[in-house]
Amino acid sequence: MAALLELEQDVQGKVDSFRARIAQEAEDLVSTFFPQKLSELDSRVQELRLQDLSRIRSVPALEPTAVSDPVGDAPNRDPPPPLQPQSSLKVPALLGGEGQLLRSNQHLVELIERVKPEIELLREKCSTVRMWVQLLIPKVEDGNNFGVSIQEDTVDQLWTVESTAASSLRRFSTYYNTRAKLVSKIVKYPQVEDYRRTVAEVDENEYLSVRQILLHVRNQYATLHDVILKNIEKIKTPRTTNTDNLY
Repeated sequence: MAALLELEQDVQGKVDSFRARIAQEAEDLVSTFFPQKLSELDSRVQELRLQDLSRIRSVPALEPTAVSDPVGDAPNRDPPPPLQPQSSLKVPALLGGEGQLLRSNQHLVELIERVKPEIELLREKCSTVRMWVQLLIPKVEDGNNFGVSIQEDTVDQLWTVESTAASSLRRFSTYYNTRAKLVSKIVKYPQVEDYRRTVAEVDENEYLSVRQILLHVRNQYATLHDVILKNIEKIKTPRTTNTDNLY
């Protein structure tokens, strides 16, 4: 029966090569990439100051899309109105129509597009390290499983980070959808001031959430680097023979 599970020599060589590559990449990630990313993200978090909340508050205004004018070039047409600050709620009524575009909050769009690759990068690197630790787990035996439990805890922690990162990526579409519904209400009921204020509050909350996500990504790099290095001996060599202690 055991012979049926033996791999051919060339296949076994490919498996061993894969394991060696994953091990080398994972150790480089933990020792070099994680602390470098920690320092980089810490600097970026400091740039997202809480004092900048007023900059991202805006009430959407209509802008023409890049379509041909059915009436003509209209050289004397007035330019589209700029984004109005939340502090000034006396803005013209919004009338939706063909050829008109209600812009997103560009400050947040740019911020989200900068943060999303960092979240995906964290998922990818955690997946590599998790695979490395899983491949180091020895076969099931009775006793002497303390090191194995450390490996399993590390795998669980890496998997939790990956799952949390995936949830963070999904939440961005929720923000856009929520804001779109509110803006639609502004178009339909331009005289209701509360809808305008709600858009500003949603934008502000999203800014804080995105900043918190970036903080979380930074902290995950710090935590994983610290935990793995502290337990690196048990992770790489989970079991010892203790033969000398028998006599």
